[in-house]
Amino acid sequence: MTFQRLSAKDLLSLSLPVVTPLVATGLALLIRPWVAVANLALLYLLAVVVTAVNTRMKPALACAILSFLAYNFFLTEPRFSLEMLHREDALTAFLLIAVALITGQLAARLSEQVAALRASEKWNLQQMACARALSGCVDGEQVIEVFAEQLQEALGWYARRIAPPASPPGPTHARSVIWTEDQAGATVVFVDESGKPQAAIRVSATERMTLWHRERLDVLVNLALLAWSRVNLADSLRRETLDREREQLRSALLSSVSHDLRTPLATMIGSVSSLIDLKDSLDEGARSELLDNTLSEARRLDRYIQKLLDMTRLGHGELPLDRDWVGVDDIVSVVAKRLRPLLGSLELNVEVPPHLPLLHVHPALIEQALFNVLENAVRFSPEGGTIRLVASAEGNQLNFDVTDSGPGISAEDQERVFDMFHTFSHGDAYAAGTGLGLAICRSILAAHGGRVEVLHSAPGKGTTIRLSLPLPVTEKLPMEED
Repeated sequence: MTFQRLSAKDLLSLSLPVVTPLVATGLALLIRPWVAVANLALLYLLAVVVTAVNTRMKPALACAILSFLAYNFFLTEPRFSLEMLHREDALTAFLLIAVALITGQLAARLSEQVAALRASEKWNLQQMACARALSGCVDGEQVIEVFAEQLQEALGWYARRIAPPASPPGPTHARSVIWTEDQAGATVVFVDESGKPQAAIRVSATERMTLWHRERLDVLVNLALLAWSRVNLADSLRRETLDREREQLRSALLSSVSHDLRTPLATMIGSVSSLIDLKDSLDEGARSELLDNTLSEARRLDRYIQKLLDMTRLGHGELPLDRDWVGVDDIVSVVAKRLRPLLGSLELNVEVPPHLPLLHVHPALIEQALFNVLENAVRFSPEGGTIRLVASAEGNQLNFDVTDSGPGISAEDQERVFDMFHTFSHGDAYAAGTGLGLAICRSILAAHGGRVEVLHSAPGKGTTIRLSLPLPVTEKLPMEED
């Protein structure tokens, strides 16, 4: 039982001082007839060096004493006796002991240095592992969980999360990580940007805390501080960005509402006022024109308000996807019917190949997205122009390509056209839009896993906008009932 509790290093220290002199003695007796006795002492010197290099000074000294006794007893005259007749034998004993002392001390120092280097390397690897793990954290909760795991692995102590204290222990500042020591271990407290403790980790020590533990705990806490500051700063920047974008959106919304609502309202008010004030002097044609203007502006106002509502619901995630199987020709026919009153002198060419796969989408939303793009094409196409709508299947996606005959979009604006409230200025040649239609289209397609993009555009030659939707990967599509 005693030997079972000894480590391999301890067993080596006990066995080498005895084994090496015995091996040296056996070799010396074997080659004694051919080698001078004085030269056989080198075998024992080798035994002492081997023991000193692999153990410490005390085992090497014991090996030197046993080597001298074995050399004197088995090889020197009188043999099988510890009596010394020659001065050379005493010199041999002195040299063996001196070599043991010198090599043992050097070996001990070398062993300590190797152990220190190994410990340093292990600690460096632990620091890098901790830094790597903390660098992948994206929020404060993840930083706290990962840090507790790294504490356990680095110190070998039990770490658990506890309720944070009411106030930070001692003076501190925003976004800091501090630790305090007590007899049972240490407590690490995470402080948020307001200076209030956000979380705490309790480290239960399994032994008395030493300077070694304090230094390592301090290093790990500094690594956690970097990660904690980073995620808190990222949260602050994210909130500031959202606040700034919200303020920009509010300003843009107010500006758009003040213009795009007042314009049709002013037209409607003027038309209705004319009908009331001049009803006796207006002929049937003038009254019909005023009524048509009122109806047209009312429809325009209704579309604008509907877009505002859709954009608000999309922005707050309140527009659920009620998916259903629908054919491409059904979507196109509904959209074409809605678009017909807006065409005027424009011509709409629709190309829908037969046998296109079914879509698993929210039909009303996809119809609205396609209608918004076509309405945008109507607005920027000149009188007598042509608008093309082409549906096609390509790989695992279905595409709607809408081509107008308008002024085109510059390369730097081809991505910005999908931003909210982004409009173009073409003087009086084309009607100004609200800048919401394409933004709504992008949000709807993104909710379905699709995308919308400017496929190609050339100045004066029109623009093609592609709406892409992923096709469902199914083994069997739904069949119509007989």
